[in-house]
Amino acid sequence: MGELPFKNVYFTGIIRDKQGRKMSKSLGNSPDPLELIASYSADALRFGIMRSAPLGQDICFDEKNVELGRNFCTKLWNAARFRQMQSRSGVSPDTSDAGILPAAETEAEINPALLSSDDKWILLRLNTAIAEVSTALEEYRFSDATATLYRFFWSEYCDWYVEASKAVLQGSDEKRKANTLAVIDFVLGHTLRLFHPFMPFITEELWHGMGFNADLPENQGGKSIMFAIWPKPLDADELAHFGILPEDEQAANDKYKAVELGRGLKSTFNINKKVRFVLKPGTLTSSATELPAHEIEVLRILLNAEPLEVDAAFQPKKGTPAALTPLGELFLPLDGLIDVDAEKARVGKEVAKVESELEKVTAKLADTNFTSKVPQKVLDEHQQRKTDWEDKLAKLKVMLEALG
Repeated sequence: MGELPFKNVYFTGIIRDKQGRKMSKSLGNSPDPLELIASYSADALRFGIMRSAPLGQDICFDEKNVELGRNFCTKLWNAARFRQMQSRSGVSPDTSDAGILPAAETEAEINPALLSSDDKWILLRLNTAIAEVSTALEEYRFSDATATLYRFFWSEYCDWYVEASKAVLQGSDEKRKANTLAVIDFVLGHTLRLFHPFMPFITEELWHGMGFNADLPENQGGKSIMFAIWPKPLDADELAHFGILPEDEQAANDKYKAVELGRGLKSTFNINKKVRFVLKPGTLTSSATELPAHEIEVLRILLNAEPLEVDAAFQPKKGTPAALTPLGELFLPLDGLIDVDAEKARVGKEVAKVESELEKVTAKLADTNFTSKVPQKVLDEHQQRKTDWEDKLAKLKVMLEALG
């Protein structure tokens, strides 16, 4: 008696329709939550709404946000299936009649001596995600928490780390495979707990299906993920135990930057198949002159290269497309990849179009009758348009030069 039942009160924003009106039965503009749940799932509805609701602000309901939530649930499920299919027991998730993933092997201990730069990178990114989500929840910034989870899991874990891990998982070193699986289990076990407040149903099922509840007391997650201990970032001693240094994150970032630039070269020339890349190391960093074989294989997989050659003495043909990366110069020889004459004609037409648009916006910005009457916002938009056209024209001219 006499104690306050709670100290903090959170005032949510109002969910409105696309026209900004309050939802009501009389207007008939309110979706039926039960129908949305039947179509997308309760977790998808919860996550999608949370992600689109900034602190204290009204939001306009869009079913696409719920669809995004469903896609994210699917991504989480598929990531768990990928882990299960790497099991040394060879048991596939498809063998479960109920659609529930079979229990994983007991989570192994991570061997610091076998950690790759990608392993260290994802552990550091997990550390950052745990800290950001925890702070956001403490401050009731739920949409910020979901944004962090989206970035970490979809982009950093799935798009980068899982793909990079295939260099080990598809290899023949069983000890490294086991260690990579231990890192994956460590990350997934922490990630499910971070997701649980937003997606309680799928995380509960995966928590048990993957065996993360095994050997845990009932009040620490053995009975339900609801009782699992909230993740904490690795402290300085734990980072030291794993041999993780701050510069390890930069080393992996440099590699991923090289991959992004290489993918950009392929995109520039509309190439979507495996192609030959040549890396001429050491252009920017002396350490890049001795890339370990494992790092080269990770680059090859991420670039979808066939092959990836590392040649410090490589002499490219004049006009060979190249990107200056943190690991050195990355070349994309075009021999036999495209019809050069047809591509030159296509790019030439694009140059003419861009030059015409650039001429129009430049003339507008030079017209004092226009600039003196329109709001600053309109001026800024035109200036940005001019900058965008200039950037595109510069890229197109580089393409023409590469085509010879």
